[in-house]
Amino acid sequence: MKKLMTIIIILNLGLASTVSANPITWDVDSGSAICSGGVGNSCVFNENGHALMARAYSTTNNSGSGVFEKATLTAWSGGLGVKNPDQNNENSSPHHALDDDGRDELIIFENSDPGFSFTGFEIGWRHNDSDLSVWIGSLTAGYDFTGVRFSDLSGLGFTNSYYGNVPINTLNSLDQVPGNYLIIAPASDSNSEYVKISQISGELPNRVSEPNILMLFVISWLSLWISRKRIVAGNAVCSL
Repeated sequence: MKKLMTIIIILNLGLASTVSANPITWDVDSGSAICSGGVGNSCVFNENGHALMARAYSTTNNSGSGVFEKATLTAWSGGLGVKNPDQNNENSSPHHALDDDGRDELIIFENSDPGFSFTGFEIGWRHNDSDLSVWIGSLTAGYDFTGVRFSDLSGLGFTNSYYGNVPINTLNSLDQVPGNYLIIAPASDSNSEYVKISQISGELPNRVSEPNILMLFVISWLSLWISRKRIVAGNAVCSL
């Protein structure tokens, strides 16, 4: 009986280990973007059947206190940039990037896969400085951030991290906090930041295959049956 229980435990551990994280990476540049046009547009990136959507917002100041308004997300060879609707120089370099010169800008990434976690990001271009603030959180799909402020994000359940002097083409690991939204913005400091986001990484939980699910059911039923047999046997001994 003890040998049988040992085998059952080993089988359970073996099947449980098959439910592991599945890493996924999206290149988010002009070569892989499918984008709509105009203010409030979005870009979609697909990798092995999994979609990542990105949108852009900006504020009416660069003090970190302005409310979010919809902006235009732009895709370049070096990555994603933002054109805010309030300035006329947004088509020229370096203002075509994600920046905080005159207006705070931010890019919001969204994934709808259950159990997904963002794990990292890269920038493919920078100018002047590249200090970034990053938030991760969970909200309903397609959430409209219009009217939100950076100071509101913690109340919406987002966690915040700071990344200083981010180098290009280098993976920056994120705290693996579960969430379907990732927000990246220039850090609020005395420097002007100009960057383009070029890559987003995450992890998807692997699903247990149907044969393994059936095996888990059989093993669980067998474990329950053995436990009941032991209880019955123990009660019989006690009644003697």
